[in-house]
Amino acid sequence: MKRIISWIVMIPFAIVVMIFSASNLDKVTVNLWPLPQEITVPMFTMILTVFIVGFLMGGIVAWLSAGKSRQAARQNRYRADKAERELRVLSNKLDNRNREAQENTSSANVPATTTNA
Repeated sequence: MKRIISWIVMIPFAIVVMIFSASNLDKVTVNLWPLPQEITVPMFTMILTVFIVGFLMGGIVAWLSAGKSRQAARQNRYRADKAERELRVLSNKLDNRNREAQENTSSANVPATTTNA
C-alpha cells in the first residue's frame, strides 16, 4: 500500500519537475564568493540544487534534533529486554519450585504399607 501511495505522489512530482526544467533553460551566472570564480548554469539546475541542499540540511537538522528521542528509545528497549530476561528466569524458577512441591506432595500422599502381625 505504501508503495502505491509513493508512486501516486512521486509520478506527478516528477512530471512537474520535468516541466519546470524544460521551461527554465535560461543561463544564470553564479558568483562563488569567496572564491574568485563564476560559473554559468541553466536556471533550473541552480533552483533544483538549492531545493536539494535545503532538503538535505532540513533532514540533517531533524535527525540531530531527534537524537535524544532515539537515545531514550534505545534505553527503554534495553530495559524492556532486561525485564523480559529476568521474567523468564523467575518464571523458570517458579515452575521448578511448583514441580518440586508437586513431587513432594505426591510422595507424601503415597500410603505407607503397614504390616499386621
